[in-house]
Amino acid sequence: MRDVAAVTGKVMTAKVMRAMDEAEARRRNALSATKPGFALKVGDMVTVVDTLDAGTSFLVEFTKGAKIKKDSCDWMGVLSASEIEVVGVEAGKV
Repeated sequence: MRDVAAVTGKVMTAKVMRAMDEAEARRRNALSATKPGFALKVGDMVTVVDTLDAGTSFLVEFTKGAKIKKDSCDWMGVLSASEIEVVGVEAGKV
């Protein structure tokens, strides 16, 4: 899958504006598995992977901690524009 950086050359980061408990995080996770106890908290930072529905929804990925690995994340799912706040746009490595 091509991500936003591959298409636009930019990486968008966003802050989660609505908490997601363990059950909701598991239900909305696009990955095959969710780590036990995983939940998203208000203020967690996510990376926007793709923009959907003319900018009303975003496919995002979340990696817990500072160790971000290429092609790896702890959670991936679709969040609406009201659930995130874009806080940064940087030139990405294409």
